[in-house]
Amino acid sequence: MNDSEKVFQNLKQDVSAYMELKLELLKLNTYERTGKVIGLLSYGLILLFLAFFAVLFIFLALGFFLGEILDVPGSGFAIVALLYIAIIWIITKNEAKIRTKILNLVIAALAANDDKQNTKDDEPSATDAAGKTVG
Repeated sequence: MNDSEKVFQNLKQDVSAYMELKLELLKLNTYERTGKVIGLLSYGLILLFLAFFAVLFIFLALGFFLGEILDVPGSGFAIVALLYIAIIWIITKNEAKIRTKILNLVIAALAANDDKQNTKDDEPSATDAAGKTVG
């Protein structure tokens, strides 16, 4: 083999190794992002579950309180039911705004993660004279 064949052989090996490493990095980044999304969704579901029960007990207490003030327990719970219906109506009327707001929050969170990752990738690493990473 002459020198040019050795150079091209080494170049081919280097490019193959580079592509394998880039593919592995892509897989790891995908796993990391998926894990973060699952973690965020789990946290959101737990928070939503706790908030649901807090609101439920608050409205139960409000129903009993209004029933005692009006001396008719049924009317206290009827007022609370009307309050629930009003809240549901407001939410359904603002569905598009709520969806857009949630979508923007998710995109902003993912973009912030990308920005943080890009700044971390842009930091120079210490290398020796041969170009090998030190440390």
